[in-house]
Amino acid sequence: MIRSLSPYYIDTPLVYGGVTCDKYTLNVWVWNGNKSTPDNTNSYQITYENTTASTGSHSININAIIQDYIEFKEPTPSLVAGVQIIDGDNQQWVYTYVTYDEVATLYHEDTEIMALGYTYGNEGRNITTVANNTLLKPQQYKVNQAGSFVFPIYVPVTIAPAVSVSVKSYPALAINYTATPAQSSDSGEIVKYLWIDVSVATNESYIEIIWNDKTTTLDITRECKYNPLDLFFQNKDGALQSFTLFKKQEETISVTDSSFETNRGQASDGFHQFVRYGVQARTRLTAESGWLDEDMNEVLKQILLTERIWSFDSGVYTPLNLKMTSQRFKTRQNDRLINYTMSFEKSYNEINNI
Repeated sequence: MIRSLSPYYIDTPLVYGGVTCDKYTLNVWVWNGNKSTPDNTNSYQITYENTTASTGSHSININAIIQDYIEFKEPTPSLVAGVQIIDGDNQQWVYTYVTYDEVATLYHEDTEIMALGYTYGNEGRNITTVANNTLLKPQQYKVNQAGSFVFPIYVPVTIAPAVSVSVKSYPALAINYTATPAQSSDSGEIVKYLWIDVSVATNESYIEIIWNDKTTTLDITRECKYNPLDLFFQNKDGALQSFTLFKKQEETISVTDSSFETNRGQASDGFHQFVRYGVQARTRLTAESGWLDEDMNEVLKQILLTERIWSFDSGVYTPLNLKMTSQRFKTRQNDRLINYTMSFEKSYNEINNI
């Protein structure tokens, strides 16, 4: 899987069939649909002139021309109780091939799925593997008993045999779900979200998700005093991931305006000498996470680096922008108890003006 927010290089040998090329042309196609039916509607050609007659190789970074074809969007689940599998639909296919000089033969053909993910600076170039076919780290997570959790999985047709996933709540098995996600060569279906309605597990303590022999544990948390803030964000692998801030929330509004002076009439007659116009406002949210395990620092890091984030309540997404530019990560050794305060701004004007 290409993480298109980081550089992705196409390395091309400058010798073909024993001949040193004078030039080569890299062709790049991007499309949404089935892998078996490439579409050149969105296509690019990049030509490199081998003026030094080099016999090595040449690299071209294509991430800047392919990433714009995905507008990361939130999925729309059916608000039904229990567990459902829905398509991720935030991916595109990328087909590349090379032609040399005036020869019509296609060389170095390759087709990869692309997502709006990224790699860290110390991970190296062209990282395409998807560990455990899971687009988040299998570990322990705190989840809101009245909320939802999303578990993103990768199901290309190259997985053999097909793998089943199970979701069970304990101790009473109020959630007892097993399914085999359909493998797909369709870009919109190759990533799937296991959408878990945690509210079904009314009197349960935890939920176990078993996928590809890895277990992810959801600790069900019941917050009695505050109304938890459920967040969904675009994670490092270009998939939707969930996170909940359980504790105190504050909301503030910042207003801007303009005014002009007028002689329309006397104030004693109810006229405004100074007329206000162009009123606009933005709302900021601040919320506390509650106590967390140190493993959640990676999730916090990805939230700080995300391009898209929403709050989610009763089936409604509210777009947010993160209003933090730095964060000291806490550890059990240094801080013993770990909690964070996070700030967001609603990603729209309070008065609709578009």
